[in-house]
Amino acid sequence: MPMKSEDDIMAEYLLKGGKMLSKTCPSCGCPLFEYKGETFCVICREERAEAKGEHLQPVTRETQETERVSPEGHSDLASSLEETLIALSIRIRQEPDPERLMLLVNSLKRGIEALRLIS
Repeated sequence: MPMKSEDDIMAEYLLKGGKMLSKTCPSCGCPLFEYKGETFCVICREERAEAKGEHLQPVTRETQETERVSPEGHSDLASSLEETLIALSIRIRQEPDPERLMLLVNSLKRGIEALRLIS
C-alpha cells in the first residue's frame, strides 16, 4: 500500500477529532496535532507506523458512525475545528513555499469538509 499524502493524513486526524495546532514539527515542518490528550506530529507518527508496518484505521463512513461524538461534545469538536481552521488560514497567509502552501490549502479544504460533516 503506498504512503498516504500529508494532507490525507492530516485530514484523517481532523475527521477523527484531532486539533491542528499553530506549532510545527521541528523534524518535518508540518503542523502539530492534539489528539486524545497528546500533542504530536501526525506525519512523523504515520511514517514511523508505516516503517513498522502499523497503520491507523482509515476513516470511513462506518468508522465515522461508530465514533459519533456525543451531543454535548459535538459543539466542542466543531469549536476546536473552527479554531484550527483559523490558525491554518493564518499560516497560509505567511507561507512562502508554494508546495507547502498547496499542502496547507488542501488541509484547510479537508478541514472545512470535516466541519460540514459534523455540523
